[in-house]
Amino acid sequence: NQYLKEQASLDLLRFITCGSVDDGKSTLIGRMLYESQMIFDDQVASLIKDSKKFGTQDEGIDFALLVDGLSAEREQGITIDVAYRFFSSSKRKFIVADTPGHEQYTRNMATGASTADLAILLVDARNGILTQTKRHSFIVSLLGIKNIVLAINKMDLIDYDKNIYEKLSSEYLLFSKKLDFEKIQSIPISALKGDNIHKKSKYMKWYKDKTLFDYLETTRNKITRKDGFLLPVQRVNRPNLNFRGYSGTIAEGRIKKGDELISLPSNQKAKVKDIIIGEKSLKTASSKQSITLTLNKEIDTSRGDVLCSKNASIDKADQFNINVIWMSEDKCFIGRSYLAKIHNISTSIKIMGIKKIYDVNTLKFVAGNELKLNDVAEI
Repeated sequence: NQYLKEQASLDLLRFITCGSVDDGKSTLIGRMLYESQMIFDDQVASLIKDSKKFGTQDEGIDFALLVDGLSAEREQGITIDVAYRFFSSSKRKFIVADTPGHEQYTRNMATGASTADLAILLVDARNGILTQTKRHSFIVSLLGIKNIVLAINKMDLIDYDKNIYEKLSSEYLLFSKKLDFEKIQSIPISALKGDNIHKKSKYMKWYKDKTLFDYLETTRNKITRKDGFLLPVQRVNRPNLNFRGYSGTIAEGRIKKGDELISLPSNQKAKVKDIIIGEKSLKTASSKQSITLTLNKEIDTSRGDVLCSKNASIDKADQFNINVIWMSEDKCFIGRSYLAKIHNISTSIKIMGIKKIYDVNTLKFVAGNELKLNDVAEI
């Protein structure tokens, strides 16, 4: 009971691993799970057995197999789908999304990044900064991730060369100046050998900063905006005649009993009567929590509406600009109607124009009036 109580009080950090194909993302997560003792003895025995059958590390343990569970992933030796894993330490809980690096599965990477607070961007020290490395950086920037770990991986294959590490770090920092990152932490690692993952590497004594795990334990989590509360309503919960609640996941801010809320688009006002998670009543709730609110009076609110505080930064409009990552094999054309899912509501929209298409290598604009697979644009 004491352990469960301590775990419940720990802060949660959601992060992703991303980067180009074969940069070692799955191996890194497998190594972190292994060294944080989050896998059982029978799983280790199964991993050793699978490594002999499917592994890519000769006679050694292939840690990527802890994450890559699909038969197609093991057969090809690449990640295809997003795999989520949970682990914890004495200081923090973690949910990590292992995302694919192949260009064909960029859509899956964007899905994994959409809920993350931090991104670990892996770079193969032998290959350097590649186009897919830049594309993933651009996508996590568009999705609002501010905290980046640049993990220069496979240092063991370049004899732990400090000069190559510093060259790659400088090259990436120069590229990322055009992106909206607040902090970039460079760490030289070997996911396969365990260098600078949990323990400092004896081969890279020139590196004086934190190990990857130390950094993840101590870095500041994503800041919750406190200037407004936003709850997109996912469901009107009506189990009986005596209860009406509005359920959803808090998109932004904090809420407490007695706060006044506005329902959009109806603009009706009411005060929070109760905040419920499961069968528990809470005094307050904050961003990312899934809650049910009851109000002091009945108002016109349904699925897709938004409950917000009066000082929330939310506007109503029928025309707006967005940044879009085009993930369809079919091209996107101006004037064509599409179905858009905005939080918990689906509606028909029409693209009126393509303002900018970005070149992911230079982040400069290129001309065009149609979008193809993996293009990033402002429309």
